Amino acid sequence: MEIDLSIIIVNYNSLHCLPTCLESVERSTIGVSYEVIVVDNGSNDEQVGQLHELKRITRMSMIENGVNKGFGAANNVGAKKAKGKYLLFLNPDTELVDNSLLKFYQFMEECDESIAACGGRLVNRDGSYAVSFGNLPSLFQQFSDIGIRRLYMKYYNRRLSISPPCDFAEPNSVGYISGADLFIRKSVFDQIGGFDEDYFMYYEDTDLCHRLQTSGYQCYLLPSVSIIHTGSASTEPIGSFNYEKYKLLEKSKYLYFRKHHGRLAAISAKALQILSLINHSISTRGVQFKSVIRTTLMS
Repeated sequence: MEIDLSIIIVNYNSLHCLPTCLESVERSTIGVSYEVIVVDNGSNDEQVGQLHELKRITRMSMIENGVNKGFGAANNVGAKKAKGKYLLFLNPDTELVDNSLLKFYQFMEECDESIAACGGRLVNRDGSYAVSFGNLPSLFQQFSDIGIRRLYMKYYNRRLSISPPCDFAEPNSVGYISGADLFIRKSVFDQIGGFDEDYFMYYEDTDLCHRLQTSGYQCYLLPSVSIIHTGSASTEPIGSFNYEKYKLLEKSKYLYFRKHHGRLAAISAKALQILSLINHSISTRGVQFKSVIRTTLMS
C-alpha cells in the first residue's frame, strides 16, 4: 500500500543525534502519512545494539548493511524498500522545527510535474545559514574561486557559487539541493537510477540533481521551510580539519567533473583548485594549506 512519504536516514555511528532527529519528525509531522527507514551503514556493534532498542520504542524500520557502502549506496538500499510516493533523504544530524514535511508534500502535489525535487533552508542551531543548495559546479566557478570572483560577486553568488546565500523569499529553481534534506518524487528517482554509487561520499546529491536536469526536471529550494542542521554527524568536531574528509571531497569532485564534463575538465578543475589554495595560502600565510595542497594532488 502506497503512503505519502518515505523518510530515509543513513546512520553511521550517529546515535548521538539520531534520536533527536526521529523525535522531531514525530513531533512536527502532521497531515501526511509517512514511514521512517533507518539504514545502518556498518556502525560498530554497540551502536547497532542501541539502534535495535531505538527501533523498539519508535516507529522506524531498520536495515543493516553490515559494511559502510557509502552514502548514496545506503540511500539506494532504503529507497528500494520504500513505499512512499515521495522520498525524503534526511541526515541524522537534522531537526525539524515545524511541519516541514507537509509543506514539501503540498508544494510537490501542487506544482508542475517537471519539478522533481525540493528542499528547505538549512540553518545552524544559532540560526545562521548553512549550505542548503547551490549552482552546479563548473570550470568558470573553479576559475572564479582563484580570487577573481571579487570582480563580479553579485553574478558569482547568483549564477556560479556552489554555496550561495539564500537571499530569495519565494520558491526558486536551483542547481542542486543538499542531500541533508532532499525531497524527491520516487517515480523520478527510480527513473534516473537513484544515486550514483561510484561516489562514496560527497557530490552524490549534486550528481543526482545534474542528472535530473539533463532529464528535463527541475529542483526547487523552499526558503520558507527551515530545518536545523548541526553538521558532521559522524566526522570530527566542527573546527578541526579532517584531511581524509577533504580527500574524499576532492576525489568526488574530480569524479563529478569527469562524468559530466570529461577528463580534461576534471584535470583542469583540480589544477584550478590547487591555484586557489596557493593563492589563499600566500594571502593568509597559512602553513596548513601546504598539506591541503598535497592532499589535493593525491586525491
